[in-house]
Amino acid sequence: MPIIDFAALNGDWKQREEARNQLDMGFQTYGFVYLENHSVPQRMVDDAFVWARRLFSLPLDVKLQAKHPAKNTPENHRGYIADSIEHDTQPIFDGNEIQKPRATFLERKETFEMGNPFPESEAGLNIWIPEERLPGFRAFQELWWTECIKLQQSLLRVFGDVLGLQDEDLLCRQQSRNDAHVSLIHYPSMSLAPLHSHQQRPPNAHTDIGGLTLLFQDEVGGLEIHDDSVFKPVIPKRGTVVLNVGEMLERQTNGRWKSALHQFTAPREAMMQEGFKPDCDVVDRFSIVYFGQPDPKVLINALPGCEIDGKWMPNLGDFWSDAVSSYNWLDGRLKAEFYVSKDTTEEEARATERRWDPPSTWVNVYD
Repeated sequence: MPIIDFAALNGDWKQREEARNQLDMGFQTYGFVYLENHSVPQRMVDDAFVWARRLFSLPLDVKLQAKHPAKNTPENHRGYIADSIEHDTQPIFDGNEIQKPRATFLERKETFEMGNPFPESEAGLNIWIPEERLPGFRAFQELWWTECIKLQQSLLRVFGDVLGLQDEDLLCRQQSRNDAHVSLIHYPSMSLAPLHSHQQRPPNAHTDIGGLTLLFQDEVGGLEIHDDSVFKPVIPKRGTVVLNVGEMLERQTNGRWKSALHQFTAPREAMMQEGFKPDCDVVDRFSIVYFGQPDPKVLINALPGCEIDGKWMPNLGDFWSDAVSSYNWLDGRLKAEFYVSKDTTEEEARATERRWDPPSTWVNVYD
């Protein structure tokens, strides 16, 4: 998997050409690349993980003061989600298929979900831990968002050039609201024994929903991507951020770039050490993910200049029309990923839905 120098992407003509070709081939082949020398300071990345550990080390009753409402809509995808609630998926929208793995496995992770924290974004309101229980957390996250937005917008301009778009700023304008999403994720320490017996499991193999994903790993490892044959580890490299292609970006490039299947599992380096015991615990792991996505009303079709079919296209069957919006794509996938809350009726969930597309393009995944 290539390591792309962010400075070279914006360097002189020769540097740009080489780095941008590497980026293009990395996304075509793997759907993932490493990005080094990027604009988010390493000191801030380190601080982000300190905040994540502080957050998840809080007592459960404190974390539940920012409980995710589980209303299954993009603007409500906010707050704390306890262990074994969320359910990562591939683009599967058939209700019967969605339920099959849920009846078998419990996914071991807890997350804290945030949308754009700035009022001008018009996104849904975030749900915060009370300031007195985690002072400074909200202020840091606003700084973190600013840096991630700046990096993503820079990369989207590069993508416009790599894809040969006549309007190189098109992708930037399609994400003018920066209506993205950040997930702080904690994979708790667990014994390998129930993993082998399928009584517990780390998150399912899945593809990301939106456009460009920025993934910041800790040093534990465990991320694996599928190369159409086997899953292979993505070793953490300090000073890099992992970029990967989401389903919407795959469709916008008409299959030129790959939205790769990936999963999180026990780190292979740990399991291959001398004296490793299969019944031992896998240590805690943390990751921080910035999910970029087009603005809600943007229709997810092939970009101008991407008319030639590529190798990679999501198999969405008959569930989406050609006119599906970013909002409805995201909405359908979120409904597939969450267990229905015992505290939230389907009627209550539907009452909060906001539909950007004509009725003919709306899909109810519960039917």
